[in-house]
Amino acid sequence: MHHLTLLNKLEHFDSPINSEKKGDEVIASVHWLCRCRFNTYKIAKASYDRKLIIEFCYSEELRSSEFWTDCLAPLASPSIPLGGEAPESLEDKKNNVCHYRTTLDSVCYGIGNFSSSVTSRYQLALLFLLLETLQISRDGCRFFDPLFTEWEKTFLKDCGMVVLKENEEGKRSIDKPTLFYMIHCGKALYNNLLWKNWSPQKLAQTILIGNSFKGMEERLPARVLQRDYTYINHILTITEEAAFPCSSRYMDVFNDTAIHQFPRKKLDAKPTEFWEGAAEPTYQECEDLEIIQKGIECFSVS
Repeated sequence: MHHLTLLNKLEHFDSPINSEKKGDEVIASVHWLCRCRFNTYKIAKASYDRKLIIEFCYSEELRSSEFWTDCLAPLASPSIPLGGEAPESLEDKKNNVCHYRTTLDSVCYGIGNFSSSVTSRYQLALLFLLLETLQISRDGCRFFDPLFTEWEKTFLKDCGMVVLKENEEGKRSIDKPTLFYMIHCGKALYNNLLWKNWSPQKLAQTILIGNSFKGMEERLPARVLQRDYTYINHILTITEEAAFPCSSRYMDVFNDTAIHQFPRKKLDAKPTEFWEGAAEPTYQECEDLEIIQKGIECFSVS
């Protein structure tokens, strides 16, 4: 049985999967998938684990999709610091992308409740593929979402990831090349990230996968963008943005998503005063902040 059949079945399991709901057909699908690409993993004959499903099955569907093939194109483009010409074949794209520096860190904000949301599972699965393809160590990947359940935190830790304990509100300063994975996050989170790294040295090392800045500019009134999201507004003319490919199957999962880069030449072209006096955003006049701020309690469930 093809693993997509299994994925369709999984959409009915939004709560922890009861072993009584299993069935030989579903178990056989898990074993079939693991024999194809993950034969080094031991799977108990009577075990049906959500961890296996989220980490492997969703990633495998994406890996075999045209969507993933098209996602590799901007990652291998000259705007990404990989060097070389943009490759044409999928294999060339993979080979080119694999020249990424192994020192690249990754931070994921706002992935959502992937234990119950199919959309979040696909977003997490794509991140797994990116970490693998860009050769980013999992222990160099940090996660935070104020809504994470205890099960989700444990799952990420079991996968080798780091779960941050504190709500940074996106205010993470970097000192090395870092991929920020922030799909469908609030605008304030992107704005905070830019503010915390408001220098040519830091922004040049930033790769941001998240909501399109161009889309924000088109949808927001100019006065709101300038008042509430000053750093997004300032960086628009510098940003090089590559939109994610359109896909009818993943429209709700990756819509309005783009890869953002901040080329060093454009950053250095700005006068010194452009970078001076960067005040921390307060959002006092913002009517809809779209993020959960530090100090606001969120009760985690198991």
